[in-house]
Amino acid sequence: MRLMEKTLGWLVRLAAGLGVASLVALMVLTVVTVVFRAIGIAFPGTYVLAELLLIPTVTCALAFAAWDGSHTKVELLVQTFSSRVSDWSQGAMLLLGTVFWGFVLYAGVEEALRRGKQGETTPLLDIPVAPFRWLMVAAIALMIAVCLLRAAQYLAHQEPRK
Repeated sequence: MRLMEKTLGWLVRLAAGLGVASLVALMVLTVVTVVFRAIGIAFPGTYVLAELLLIPTVTCALAFAAWDGSHTKVELLVQTFSSRVSDWSQGAMLLLGTVFWGFVLYAGVEEALRRGKQGETTPLLDIPVAPFRWLMVAAIALMIAVCLLRAAQYLAHQEPRK
């Protein structure tokens, strides 16, 4: 389990770096767009770029949040439980959440396959959308793997490493 944790930790850090880079690019795009609109110059396609940049920003953040455990706990409630009950409840909730994300992953794969066959591109800029759809699928799959690992650790009463 330690090798899996180490491998997933490396992948999560890589995804987090991609998410941060995407967020920085989104911020730069927003600032440039606002500044140039203030002086009367508009760049076509900035909304499309912003929508595309949101995909890695959000999905990579979800994978990092799963790794960190920050999206799965209600601290005030969990702290009132004994350590055994707390571990059991957190593990069970992670497993239940993983079922939900499994459905999202399945729908994402189906949509990526269907739209990929159509050769979907963005309006105005003709950027292929398929890589962004598959990036979303990969980030959700990574998050599911992290949730399963964390659930197993909680149910085995092991302290997750961050």
